[in-house]
Amino acid sequence: MKRSFYYYWFASTNISLADVIYIMVITTFIYRETQSAFIAALFPLFNAISRFTAGFTTPLLLEKFQYAHLLVSLQIIKAVLITFLIIGFDPITSHIVFLILFVLVISFIEGWGSPLLQSVVPRIVSKSELIKANSSLSITNQSVQIAGYTFTGFLVIQFGHMPTLITTAILLWLASISLYQTSRSFVDEQRVENRKSRWALIKEGWSLLWNNHTLRMVTIMDIIEGMAGTIWIGAITLVYVKEALNQSEEWWGFINSSYYIGTILGGFMTFWMAKWIQKHLIASMIIGSAFFSLFTLLYGLNSIPILSLILCVGMGPAYQLRDVAQQTAIQTGVDSSLLPKLYASRSIISSTVTSLSIAIVGLIADFLGIRWVYIFGSILIATSAFLALAIIRYQKNLKQAVPDASLKT
Repeated sequence: MKRSFYYYWFASTNISLADVIYIMVITTFIYRETQSAFIAALFPLFNAISRFTAGFTTPLLLEKFQYAHLLVSLQIIKAVLITFLIIGFDPITSHIVFLILFVLVISFIEGWGSPLLQSVVPRIVSKSELIKANSSLSITNQSVQIAGYTFTGFLVIQFGHMPTLITTAILLWLASISLYQTSRSFVDEQRVENRKSRWALIKEGWSLLWNNHTLRMVTIMDIIEGMAGTIWIGAITLVYVKEALNQSEEWWGFINSSYYIGTILGGFMTFWMAKWIQKHLIASMIIGSAFFSLFTLLYGLNSIPILSLILCVGMGPAYQLRDVAQQTAIQTGVDSSLLPKLYASRSIISSTVTSLSIAIVGLIADFLGIRWVYIFGSILIATSAFLALAIIRYQKNLKQAVPDASLKT
């Protein structure tokens, strides 16, 4: 791997940990001040709305500024905003409305920056090393998320909200420096005058998703899997623990931990299988989705606590195999210069699907019972696997017509 990848790896890990700490600190602070779960829940809601709105305007920013400049500048702005929040913590947090407005601005910056961050790897890693790069990033990101969610609550109790938030600022400033080092390896972009209208620029990412058959099918898979992913939200898991396993709340933590352990093991597995996965991206999606669907179904029907932990560990490698292959298929599906617009469009879809499916999953849990939530999820994931089979059939037909056809179709 090039040195630029290790700079990016360090930056990505810092950003992941900083985001977890920031979310935990703000959520717990709002709840402590208001004693309202509803108001505390507004934080992730506003966060999602801001990211959704930013996704539409990302292509306009990319048209005005160079990618490398925008990538670094947005992270610096985010670090500056967090630093201002720390400096003015007491006056800003004395009114929850001011704090939420501050959160909205930070979320908007994150909404712009996320598609750019997701687009870095293909610019600094060769196609043959994409699987290893994505697996390595996944391992460290999952690890720091475990650490973040495990220890942030302890840090808040011991030191308070503002001192803990200082950690977020330090991590973001270090990430900004590393991203700058990464950006130095980018090839200078030749900017040409573009006479496209704003609407044409905004819908460019959507056109990529729709006109490229493989990307279109992978995006539909993403929508289905996004719906299935909401079965793992905290409230649903807690109900499962109480009603299906007849255990106390501490088993909620055990299940989350076992799943994270599984995803880390899965990251090592995909790293080890990198060459095979690179040659069989669609087959990897099918295998990963099939096993994930099976484990989810067994998990939903299960009543044995220990078995639920084993199944969660098993889900981790299945999820990683599918996710790493899917991510690599996207990265190799279009030119790297178009990836930010593509990821911006996918982010909008993801936010919308997640918001709607949370309500659907809640209704299923209330009216049909918690086990049907996981049966529903397993059916969705299995459907995604069948869609991947459709991609394979399409590519076989295309190769018969065009022998050198690739994913860029």
